[in-house]
Parts: sequence; structure tokens; C-alpha cells
Amino acid sequence: MNFFKVHIGLRTFKTGLAVMLIMIAYHFIDRPAFVPATAAVFALRDSWDDTISFAKIRLVSNAIGGALAVVFYLVREYSHNANWLTIVFVPVLVMAGIIIHDKINYNTGIVGGMAAFLMIALTIPLDATIVYVLLRVMDVFIGVLFAIAINRFAMPDEIEKVEEEVGKIEQDAKQVIRRLEHKNDD
Repeated sequence: MNFFKVHIGLRTFKTGLAVMLIMIAYHFIDRPAFVPATAAVFALRDSWDDTISFAKIRLVSNAIGGALAVVFYLVREYSHNANWLTIVFVPVLVMAGIIIHDKINYNTGIVGGMAAFLMIALTIPLDATIVYVLLRVMDVFIGVLFAIAINRFAMPDEIEKVEEEVGKIEQDAKQVIRRLEHKNDD
């Protein structure tokens, strides 16, 4: 076993590319890229169909997680940022999020939705406004959209089709060359 022999597949490359593009975009708008980059890593899948299917789940679960983060923010503001509230209320909202996902039959979105909720809720500064929370919710959706775009335009299925066609052309060319060589031998 060679520990240093590494295979970088297309999904790995696309994930890195999505994170890089998000970091570049967020650099220019002077905002932290943690939330959208993490959301993109969660959303990107092997194929276009899997990404679209998973993105739908992520969008619903992110909406749930984002809504719970807004609820947390509003309750925290109402309690004048009481420390005990985070310790008690965040786990209650996680349980509520799991129940909501379960009730709408989106169990596959539980981890992503609760990750979105926790990423937002646990990083809200004490002096933040509701705009901060809504921007973090939007960041999650932007990360998912980057994943969709990267997977769409990387088009692994199209690349495979081109590779197959090139392989066929190569085989045909080799057969023509063999025939020409045999004709010259005669």
C-alpha cells in the first residue's frame, strides 16, 4: 500500500472548485465564506441528477434550519441575550427541527438542516441584527446554488460521453491503420 498515492476524482475536484469560487466571491463582497462553503460541500454530489435531488432536500432542510435560526435569534433578543437560553433553547430547536423533517418526510435532510441551523445560531454575535441572521440563511442557499452550478457545468456525464466517443474514434483509426499496413504488405 502506497500511502502517498492519491486519486483526485471529479467530485473532489468540483468540491474544491466550488469552495474556491465561493471564497473568491465572498472576498470581493467582504463577507465570511464559512457558511456558504460548508453548504456547498454538503450539497455537491457525484452526478447532476444526484446533486439536483440532494439540492432539493438541502433547500427544504436549509429553509427549516434557517427559520429555526431566526426563531432562536428573536427569542434570544427578547431574553436580552441570556446565556442559559442558548444552552437550553438550541437543543430544543434541534429536536423541533428533527420532528419537522420527520413530519414532512424529509429525514434525509435532517443532518444538513440541523447543520445549517447550528452554523447560523451558534455564530450569531451578541450585537447582531436580524439582517445578519437572514444573510447567513441566504449564505446557505448560495452555497447550494454554487454546488448546483459547478455540477451542472462540470458535466461529468458529458465528459464521459466525449471520452467514450474519442475511444471509439481511436479504435476505428487503429483499425484503418492496420488495414492500410496489411494492404501495403500485399
